[in-house]
Amino acid sequence: MDVNEAIDTNASDDDFVSLTKRRAKTSIETRFNFIRKTFIPLVIFISVLLIAIPHLPAISGPYISLFAGAIAVLIGIASKPLLENMVSGVVITLSQPIRINDTVIVDDKYGTVEKINLLYTVIKVWNFRRYNIPNSKFLQKEFENLSQVEEFEWVHVEFYVSPESDLAQVKQIAKDAMRTQFLADIEPPSFWVMELGKDSIRCWVAGWAHNPAEAWALKSSSRKRLATRLAKAGIKAQMTNNRVKVEGNHPVSDENLPFA
Repeated sequence: MDVNEAIDTNASDDDFVSLTKRRAKTSIETRFNFIRKTFIPLVIFISVLLIAIPHLPAISGPYISLFAGAIAVLIGIASKPLLENMVSGVVITLSQPIRINDTVIVDDKYGTVEKINLLYTVIKVWNFRRYNIPNSKFLQKEFENLSQVEEFEWVHVEFYVSPESDLAQVKQIAKDAMRTQFLADIEPPSFWVMELGKDSIRCWVAGWAHNPAEAWALKSSSRKRLATRLAKAGIKAQMTNNRVKVEGNHPVSDENLPFA
């Protein structure tokens, strides 16, 4: 497994690679143990049923129908959530819209797929909490899988500068700010003027990262370097209101922050 954490940190559980591989191995072992434990009882049940079939004519038909119907209704009502989640878990496992170790955004929660059971899926959120989603509900959700991308992850930082700013200087500062250790060395950063407003100029600076974790770190470090260098150069600037939600190639917020 090629394992990458959604967010690079120095936390105590930073050995994410070995931990994820152990959990993946345990998950596989658990599924085969489940099959082994349920196989023998299932065979016994089917055998008993086949043995009892020749004796069924001796029992009155209405009683058999009444008993079977009552059992079926009770089992159906009691096991509906269980069956829905189990079937959904099988569908998720076979179709693989997500896999263990994928970086996803579900319900505005950014994190890593930590576990996929028969009944629920566990997302390790960016703040190291676990978000448990029943499989039946997960199939009905819209989510973004940031790991299903090309070999590299494209990210950008959006910011605003005052209209009197020297755009050539802004361009140089923005591109230099993105040249951090997290920038993939496949092409230099790009700079665009996205909008000329009455009170501000909307700019983008963008680059490539190797994976979602480094893309998150690239945006964070670039914002810090950009704000510091623009302030040092005496250029009035404001960043967009990027919330905890992190997206690789779409603006997190469309809110403009013009100058007074």
